[in-house]
Amino acid sequence: MKTKFHYLLIIILVCHAYGNTVQSSFHFDDIPSILEKPWIRGIDKIPDFIFSFTQRPLVILSFNINYTISEFEVWSYHIFNIILHLLVVLLIYRLGQIILSCMTQSNPAIYNVLRRMPLLGALIFALHPLNTQAVTYISGRSSIMATVFYLATIILFFEGLYEKKYLKIKPNYMYLVGSAICLLLGFLCKLIIISLPAVLVVYHYYFISSQDLKTWWEQHWKWISAASGFIIIFISYKKLYGGGILKASATDFASLDYFRTQMVVIPFEYFRKMLFPFNLTVDSDFQLVFHWASVLVLGGLLVLGIFLIGIIKLSSIKNYSKTYSPEAFGLLWILITLSPTSSVVPLLDLAVEHRTYISLVGYSLALASILLRFNYFTQQKISNGSGIIFDNQRKSKVTVGCIFILLVIFMIGTMKRNQVWIDEVSLWTDAKEKAPFKPRAYNNLGEAYDKIGNYDRAISEFEAGLRLNPNYFFALSNLGNVYGKKKEYAKAIGYFKKALQEKSDYPAGHYNLAKALHMTGYPLKAADSYRLAIKYNPYFEEAFFNLGFLALELKNIVEAVDSLEKFIEMRPKHSRGHLGLGTAYSMMGKQENARKHYESSIKYDPEFLSPYINLANLNLAAGKITEAKNLLKEVLSKNPNFAGAHKNLGIIFLQEKNFNNASRHLNEYLRLRPLAPDATVIQSILQNKAKNNLH
Repeated sequence: MKTKFHYLLIIILVCHAYGNTVQSSFHFDDIPSILEKPWIRGIDKIPDFIFSFTQRPLVILSFNINYTISEFEVWSYHIFNIILHLLVVLLIYRLGQIILSCMTQSNPAIYNVLRRMPLLGALIFALHPLNTQAVTYISGRSSIMATVFYLATIILFFEGLYEKKYLKIKPNYMYLVGSAICLLLGFLCKLIIISLPAVLVVYHYYFISSQDLKTWWEQHWKWISAASGFIIIFISYKKLYGGGILKASATDFASLDYFRTQMVVIPFEYFRKMLFPFNLTVDSDFQLVFHWASVLVLGGLLVLGIFLIGIIKLSSIKNYSKTYSPEAFGLLWILITLSPTSSVVPLLDLAVEHRTYISLVGYSLALASILLRFNYFTQQKISNGSGIIFDNQRKSKVTVGCIFILLVIFMIGTMKRNQVWIDEVSLWTDAKEKAPFKPRAYNNLGEAYDKIGNYDRAISEFEAGLRLNPNYFFALSNLGNVYGKKKEYAKAIGYFKKALQEKSDYPAGHYNLAKALHMTGYPLKAADSYRLAIKYNPYFEEAFFNLGFLALELKNIVEAVDSLEKFIEMRPKHSRGHLGLGTAYSMMGKQENARKHYESSIKYDPEFLSPYINLANLNLAAGKITEAKNLLKEVLSKNPNFAGAHKNLGIIFLQEKNFNNASRHLNEYLRLRPLAPDATVIQSILQNKAKNNLH
């Protein structure tokens, strides 16, 4: 009954803490990972990615499910993230129960000290503000999903071994098989799960084995070597055959420089924000450190040295056996789980808050254990040496009150931080204030203003970013894009060319240059730039779309069909894409293909009238007069002032010798388009028909 209450409490608090995120917008990597990812658009796309093991296929599958539910309405994506976070919290609660059970088997007295550790550890993790980036940032989902399988693997593995150790029966192989499956699924989410074998070894030492370190090592070194071998083999495979260890994070950082910098990032960014979760930001301002003699590096190494000494001391507590040290286990968990992203494998960003998500599991369990030990200590009655006993119950109440206040502060901090993520302007304004010398924050804030049409503010932010780094090609290209929207094409083209001088393979730069060239009367050069954009980004949807219509304009029908077919593969429900493809097929003489795409265009956007007209013209050419009339009437039911529909209907009625209806529609056409090139001819036809009818 008590456990059910704990579950209910956890669910209520998680929902309350993150309920204000449901309408937060897409951000940053959400654009290329979700909005621009063709693989997520429909269940039929699953075969395109599910076996692509270098692309986090389970994460893409989860986005695919969200798209099936709400397409690009953001609410289902956030609800999914909250549910996953809740699942992680419940798994932490279960892991805490298993740890407590392992310790209690050998020393029942420990239960009185740490009986609340599972719940308190789960609540600390659930409400800690540092987790907001992983939960509120939709693309942070990969960290949450990997953590789900990470915890599930540990729980299933040791629940299987638990029976072997304490109940003296055979291990539960179903649990062990489930553990192996969860490990595999974790690899399909994020490679941070590579550290899991090390955590299993550490868990066994602290909570399963009753031996000292030397004896334990002598007995289990073969298993430890096997776990190490597994990690080495996997890394080697990824390096040689899997496109690199972390293919998506290509960077020019040298491994040693990155590692040295992480000696600063871990203590002064990650540890600090775990202990004091304020000044959180989406874009931490860390620079590469090139010398070991740097004060920052020396300070970081000092902090890490003290941290390791603390782990050693906690592992040899006098009052309890070393197997009863969830504090040491939790602190080692932090270092182990940070190692995939904070070691010798360079990543694009030196420090990112969502990388701490899995590490906060160890922090939460360690902090919960420390707080509960302190609370137990304050509950004890103490003698002053003269026989007088002091009751510390009042101190204990103060400790409990402090724990409660800590959780409240965490919840308030989480809810306030979530409000910063409500939209891109809010998020990047906050980032700029906290990293005023980092051009990316200015650039992304400029993009946010650009999206809402505030071009002057966008220009101001881009220019501020360029003052920090005059060669920042993102800002150069974006600045040109805004000037293009303001129809200042000469300026726009200048910025695009400068951006491409800095990075010749920048797809967006080529795309933006193509649009400007097209608008200034250079369609052939524009087509070349669109082709380069596609070359450097084979999934650049807008480039395929624009190139398709530009190819139609240039009468390059084969390229138009090819480009628009590829666009439709990525955006199968795009009405205008189907219209363009239908037009291209019609120009090729493939009328049935054209008909199919015109019908699809109508299906996906019934209010878009152009495909009705084109399909009506196809029917007229094929002699299907009734179908053509019905389509034109439907157009006029949606827009009675559509002049072309009146004209076509009038001509059809003239051919059918239905002069009254013909006159009505053609006169309406003349009223709507009195200066049309064919207005005189139509007026003459109507006058002749009127005379003939009089005679």
